[in-house]
Parts: sequence; structure tokens; C-alpha cells
Amino acid sequence: MRKNGIAFRFSLQLTIIVIILLAVLVLSNVYSLAVVSHNTMNNARNTLSLYQANIRNDLGSFSKDLTELFENNVDTAIGFEQLNESERYFKSMQLKKALMAKMSGNDASDGLFIRLSEDSLLAQIGSRVDSDEKLKLIDFIKRYDFPPNPSLEMDEWTVLDIRGIPYLFKYITYSGITFGTLVNADTLLSMVNLTGSDQNQYVLSDREGAVLTSSNGSHEAIPDLKEWSSTYKGHYLIISEPIDEFGQITNLVAKQSVFSKLKMIQWLIVLLALLSVVVVPLVLRRLAKDILKPVLELVKAAKEVEKGQQELQIPDVTHYSPEFAKLFHSLQSMVREITDLKIQSYEEQIERSAAEIKYLQMQIRPHFFLNAISTITSLSYQNKNEEIRSLIQHLSEHLRYMFKVSLTVVPLEEEVRHAVNYIRMQEIRYPDQIFYMLEVKEDAGRSLVPQFMIHTFIENIFKHAMFYGEMLTIYIRAGMESRDGESFVKIVVEDNGAGFSPEALSSFSSFDEQDNGAHIGIANVRKTLRLLYKRDDLLKLSSGEPSGARVEMWIPAMMTDGNTDQEV
Repeated sequence: MRKNGIAFRFSLQLTIIVIILLAVLVLSNVYSLAVVSHNTMNNARNTLSLYQANIRNDLGSFSKDLTELFENNVDTAIGFEQLNESERYFKSMQLKKALMAKMSGNDASDGLFIRLSEDSLLAQIGSRVDSDEKLKLIDFIKRYDFPPNPSLEMDEWTVLDIRGIPYLFKYITYSGITFGTLVNADTLLSMVNLTGSDQNQYVLSDREGAVLTSSNGSHEAIPDLKEWSSTYKGHYLIISEPIDEFGQITNLVAKQSVFSKLKMIQWLIVLLALLSVVVVPLVLRRLAKDILKPVLELVKAAKEVEKGQQELQIPDVTHYSPEFAKLFHSLQSMVREITDLKIQSYEEQIERSAAEIKYLQMQIRPHFFLNAISTITSLSYQNKNEEIRSLIQHLSEHLRYMFKVSLTVVPLEEEVRHAVNYIRMQEIRYPDQIFYMLEVKEDAGRSLVPQFMIHTFIENIFKHAMFYGEMLTIYIRAGMESRDGESFVKIVVEDNGAGFSPEALSSFSSFDEQDNGAHIGIANVRKTLRLLYKRDDLLKLSSGEPSGARVEMWIPAMMTDGNTDQEV
């Protein structure tokens, strides 16, 4: 298939259109995925910010209860070990009531405790913790060595693992007495008040990335959030917000759930791509049969006509569409008519050109006969026999040149010799009144020019510029020159007469339309140049300075091969 052929271009354009359509679908899908992903991330981040604020508020409330418990009861707890048994009992009851008072609300933590000594612990565990878990917590608090932490301004919570269950502890150790509060990580996340429509998974993790709990109730599936995120990042949208107190809260959004509604579009794009792979070749094949093949047949037939075949050979069009069948028949009829018209036009043109050139030559020739007869008659009255013999000799040479009727163009040197022969005939009539000069370059002399062209203007000079008793000067020169990149023979004929009148110069363009015989010689020369060279800019008339007429002729260069019987 040729690259500049219609079949290749049509196939290429159809393929480009299909590719563009598929690209638009793919880009639209990618853009939709990006928009959905962006909106999902924003919504998840906004929701996560609310959950983060709730958790921090809860932790702040727990810290406030611990601080109030410490400030209100630290004096009671100090020196507990130095009291007698009765006093310790009443002190214990007082502290126990304080613990119960702080744990009575629904928004309380999972537990508050006061460890007075290694053997003395007061603890109030919330109802959210079952009995077995309570025993484990109390046992852990008794045995755990809480480092001193006298500052009440610190907001950090300590994450402790109690037999596989993560708890967040905050405590204040002062003078060997520890006041503390605790909350289960699951309890902390459940208190976020997740909405029923929120199907995302939320994870609480500590500062090192270890998962404390998740909204699905287990942290074993995701032991380390950092490692898990790097492994499953391609399957989840991961949004995290820091919780300064212990770590961060993370929202894990499964991409499959987000983009599930776009699956149909993705499968549609894949289906369209596969369908285009199958359909495009079928469409191209059908188009090649219905359109491209008939067009190629037309091109083939047109090339045969271009090579010269005068009859358009059309193929069997029965299997083509009616439009192409009609086009083939119409083109065949058109080629036949064009061929007939072309032949008829050529024949008419040849006949018209030959007739017109012969007619122009016949219009030129009567001038020679009339002038010659008039001169001989005048000389016979003067008994100038020698001049008559010389004139008859010149006239015979002129007639011999004129009767070469088969000639249309002649070498310039031959045309100049004929013009000089005519001037010598006029010298017999006007002795000592004619002066002429010739300047013809050798290469210009071999060029072919229309017959009688220079003679016409020489004859015109004697007709309009010759006056009895006055000297007539004629100057003929010719040379090769270039104009607009073409080679021409430039011929100039000048005289010292009165020159062309302004009226004659202004009407020069209409010389060939005059019917009254005025300037008919110039009009004939112009017609001859137009017929031979198909141009109207080869003749220029002007008046010389200070007087005289000037004629310029530009003849396209065409050299003679030695045979003067040449036609154009």
C-alpha cells in the first residue's frame, strides 16, 4: 500500500480516529478515577479529622478526671502506710468513693486506680471490662513498676500490652503513690461513634506503627501498619491523622469498593478496544471493496487515457455501486467527447493559423508590387535605363524571396539582406537622400524571425518619413539579450523622421482591429507574432529623441540549422 495513496491515507485516518476515540475514553476513565480518588481522600480525611478530635476529647476528659482525682486526694493518700488499721480503713473507703464518683459517668475511662503501696491497691474498673479481664488488670497494676512522673502537664499516654490486649495508661507517681487511669484501645475506638454507613476500616496505632486496634475488632491481621501500608498501598487509599497523646488514627479505604461503580466503564473501554481491533479491518476491507477499488480503477483508466489511449476502457461495473457505475459511464462519455473536441479544435486551429498567416503574407506583398511598378514607371519617363536595369535586378531578388511561400520564419541575416535590397531599390528612386547603417551580431543573424517583419517597418519608413530633398537615415541593429530568464533576439529599427503621433501610439493596442487600412502593416506584424509565439509583448513602438520613430521587436531565440525552409 503506497504511503501517498488514497487507500493508505483513508486507512490511516480511520485508524487515527479510532485511536483518538479510545484515547478519549481512556483519559476520561483515568480522569474519573482521579476525581473519585481525590474526592474519596478528601471525604475520608474530613471524617478522620472528626474522629481524631473525638478521641482527643475523650483522652482529655480521662486526663482531667485523673488530675482532679490526684489533686483532691493526694493529701489523703500520703502517709497511708503510717496509719493504724482503723484509720487506713476509713481512708480507703474515702479514696474508694472518690474512684467510684469519677467512674460513675458513661464517658468515664475503663478504669481508675490508686496504688498506695506494693501490697495496697485501690482500683475501680468499668463495666465495659469483663470479670476475667478485671482480674488480669488488677494483677498487672499491682506488679507493674510505674516510673516516677510528677508532672501534671504531660499529655502523653503509655501503651501497655496486657496479655495480648493493648491498653493506654496515664499515671501520676508522687511520693511513692501512683494515681492512674486506663482505657482499652478497642473501647477508645468504639467511643468514636462511627456512623452506620461508614464501611471503611479504621486503625489505631502507636508511634512506632504497631497496631493497637482496628474497627473490625482485631489487630492481628495488621500487626505493623508501616510494613502493611508499603505492601498493600496499591490496593488501599491510606489516610492518617496524628494523635499526639499516643500515635495516630488511620483510615484504610479499599480501592475496589471505591472504584467498583467504574468497573463497568473500564470493561466497556476494553470491549470497545477489542471490538475496534476486529471491526476496523472489516470496515477497511468493505470500504476497499466498495470505494477504494473503484477509485483505483478510475485512476488506472485515467492513466491509460493520459498515455494517449483515446477510448476509456471501463471494467465490469455490475458488482459496483450504482453511483460508481454511473460515474464510469459518465467518465467514458466525457473522455470520448473531449477527444472529439480536441481533434476538432486542433484541426480548426491548424486551418485557421495557416489561413491567417497566408492571408497576412498576401496583405504584405501588394506593397512591393505597387511601389516597384511606380518607381519603374517614373524612371522610364526619365530615360534612366541603367537605373531601370538595376531596379529590375533588385526587384527580381525581391520576388524570388517573396515567392518562398512555404516559409514562415527565415534567418535574420536573410531578412536583413532583403530589407537592404529594398533600400537599394529606393535609393534608385531617391538618389543621394538615403543613408542606412546595419549592426547585426553574428549569433543574432543565425536566429529565425518571421518573414517580411523588418521589411514591413522599412517600407513604413519610406511611406511616412521620406520627403523629397531631405536626407533619410535608417538604423538597423540586432543582438542577443535575456529577458525574464529567456533568450531573445532584440531587433531595433530607427529613422530620423517625424516619429509616431501620440494618437498612433495610444491606439497601438487596437491596430489589429482597424478596418480602414491605416497601419495595416504594423497590425499584420503584431498578428504574426501573436500567432507564432502566443505572446502580445514582443513589439514596442515609440518616438525617438529628438525626432524619429523607434521600433523594438523581441523574438524568442531559435537558431537555424542551415535549412531555410522552416515553419513554426
